[in-house]
Amino acid sequence: MISKLLYLNWKLFLARLTTFQTVLLVGYSLFLLVMLVNLMGSALVVLFLDSSSEIAVELPWLTPEIHQLIILVFANVFWIMHFSFTSTRLLNMEENRKLLALGYPAGKLSWHLNLMALYHPVNMIYNFTWLIFLSLQIDSAWNIPILVTAVLLNYGMIFSIKHRFLRMVEKRFRIIVFSFIFIVFGVITVLTIFTRRPESVIGDFAEQFTGFSELFMWLPGGLLLQSASYEHSLILTGVLFGFLFLLTVLIFRDHFYKTKDGLMKPAAIKFRKEAGSLLKFLKRYLGNNAGKYYYYVMTHPYNKLQVFAIALIPLVYIPILLLVDFGVISTILITTMLAAIPVALLGMVMANMFGYEHREFLLHLQMPVPFEKQLKERFLGIITVPLFIFYAITIFELIYLPQLGTVFAIYIANTFFFLCFMIIFLWSSFYQYQQASYSSFSFKHPVIPQKVTFTMSSAIFILGYSVFVPLGEWQPYRLWVMFALVGAITIYLWRNFDLLSKAFKGRILHQLWSDY
Repeated sequence: MISKLLYLNWKLFLARLTTFQTVLLVGYSLFLLVMLVNLMGSALVVLFLDSSSEIAVELPWLTPEIHQLIILVFANVFWIMHFSFTSTRLLNMEENRKLLALGYPAGKLSWHLNLMALYHPVNMIYNFTWLIFLSLQIDSAWNIPILVTAVLLNYGMIFSIKHRFLRMVEKRFRIIVFSFIFIVFGVITVLTIFTRRPESVIGDFAEQFTGFSELFMWLPGGLLLQSASYEHSLILTGVLFGFLFLLTVLIFRDHFYKTKDGLMKPAAIKFRKEAGSLLKFLKRYLGNNAGKYYYYVMTHPYNKLQVFAIALIPLVYIPILLLVDFGVISTILITTMLAAIPVALLGMVMANMFGYEHREFLLHLQMPVPFEKQLKERFLGIITVPLFIFYAITIFELIYLPQLGTVFAIYIANTFFFLCFMIIFLWSSFYQYQQASYSSFSFKHPVIPQKVTFTMSSAIFILGYSVFVPLGEWQPYRLWVMFALVGAITIYLWRNFDLLSKAFKGRILHQLWSDY
């Protein structure tokens, strides 16, 4: 049976593979290779930090206790990265559900899909790095089955937590947001103190730092370290192995039944009541069609999480880049992150512009308002909020970060960046349509297709380096080229707006009829 599953998924993958996606696949493979090298290299450097006599001379404060604390901190930071990057996407859930009609047992299909999720390249890289990092610190060979079981249990718990996180965000969104903001500002404050006088801080408080070891030992990364480094005894090892093995079986059993339930019962769309002050406010200031659409977008639980992530990432990294000066690299990364904020919001509302509830589009022939007017109002309403944020960020850069460039340079670069992504999202909305789903136990991105999110992530950094890298005396020429392209794109879109309605009728309308 599993050979049939792999064969059908491989055929489906090849059938959908285009030349552009092949290029992206090569880029993704290189990204995975770089990720593996960086993670493994960082783990080995931290582990063998005190093995050189030269390091002992340069860092006299690096005692065995401090080194152990550094290892514990690294293990817990690595666990946070593991949690962030663990892929919870089971492959082609909607397509694989069709195998049930071909006689594929639901239980076997559920189990095989969970194995496919475990063997996702990103998950394999992190689990493999954990195994190597922990294996180099084992007390005896008897610790190996314990640490292997602990790594599997760790993956299973992360997988389970991430699947349930969306539901928790939907119900406790404000508490989670304020908690994260509090933690972020605390981390930034500590980094500020540390980066200003690192040697003084470490030298004066080295002994006090060792007191944190007990705390870090009981965090997830510390517990994984203890699974490798605890002192072996036969009874303790037997009890630990039995306990960890039982937890691992239970957590994967939960994955099995959740996946089976998802196969047998496809997630239904939640139809929300179109009432309340929010809907009235949006309709009043954005128009009837744009306001109604924004209401669907803003009340989707996954989009709440997206907005949180869009705000959190620059909030964490930009202060760090300002505190720790990396020269030109800092300038490029800061300008790219600031320009990416309105772009990410635009992608949230435009990359799948027809994937939400909007049955009124199916009745446009009977409605008194022309369809072209409905579509234009929605399109203009969509870009209003990201444009407002775009101009606010541009003004912020000009006032508070003048070192990033001149007024003309920042304005033109940000505008060009914004328009390029608007074209990408227009392509996505017509050629990569998918019906938005609301399932918390989701097997793919519930709003935007995976190929669009990967294209968007890659394009942000490619365009960022193309637009914001200093060119010296060639800088004015690049600015005038971008200025000309901005004007040409704007004029073309405005004069050929009817192409959007034609593309909608040609590519989207029949899919909406089948979905709704």
